[in-house]
Amino acid sequence: MKKMLAAFAGMAVAAAAANAAVFNVTLNNVDSNDPYGSPLNVVEIVNTAMANGHVVSIGWDVTIYADSPSWLSELAVAFENSSQSNGVFLNPGFGDDFSGTSSYTSGGLLDLIGLGLDFNLDADGLLRLEFFEDFDDFPNDWDGIWISGTLSIEVLDVPAPSAFAMLGLAGLAATRRRR
Repeated sequence: MKKMLAAFAGMAVAAAAANAAVFNVTLNNVDSNDPYGSPLNVVEIVNTAMANGHVVSIGWDVTIYADSPSWLSELAVAFENSSQSNGVFLNPGFGDDFSGTSSYTSGGLLDLIGLGLDFNLDADGLLRLEFFEDFDDFPNDWDGIWISGTLSIEVLDVPAPSAFAMLGLAGLAATRRRR
């Protein structure tokens, strides 16, 4: 299930967990083309090397351009697992229903858990980013551009079930020795 993350700038900022890593995606003139799922859209894959990793926060500091009649609010990016079965959509220009160039920042990493928007990656540990348009003014062509900036994604490493079982057994053994 994908959820919408409008521009929640100024909301709770997440603190990095000890077993987490932050992945930064640098943007440089990335086209925003057609509706979500179009083969013409730009897709970036981030290999987190964290099987079933838990995406717990995201942040952005971007400058985008919307070509008239497109609006800044229509430029979007999907953060999702590789099977595209779970993730969130971000519209950094949410509410800016006009064309032009503008910069947007989240002011740090936003706590997706607190917002109820966290999700897990698949066993391959791949994070898929798709840049798309919420409303397509120019079919089969670009409507806007992610001029520059950075998208930051914090992924929590989730131990495999066998590791949890070993930790449980170690706890059980420690409990037995104390008696």
